[in-house]
Amino acid sequence: MEILILLIFVCVALVGAAVAAFVWTVRQGTFDQVDRLALLPLDDEKPMTPTTTEKEEEHGNPADRL
Repeated sequence: MEILILLIFVCVALVGAAVAAFVWTVRQGTFDQVDRLALLPLDDEKPMTPTTTEKEEEHGNPADRL
């Protein structure tokens, strides 16, 4: 019978921690842009443009030396 009191206390503590974590994330604004982020994988990929640095121009691309 004593274990039942302990289990109820642990369950209440876990629920309280979960509610506190949810309230904390809502106040931080984590869920403000859920709709936009859900559609993000459906966006077309932007074309990649090659970027060069001065070091690559002087010494060449390290991948070309293989």
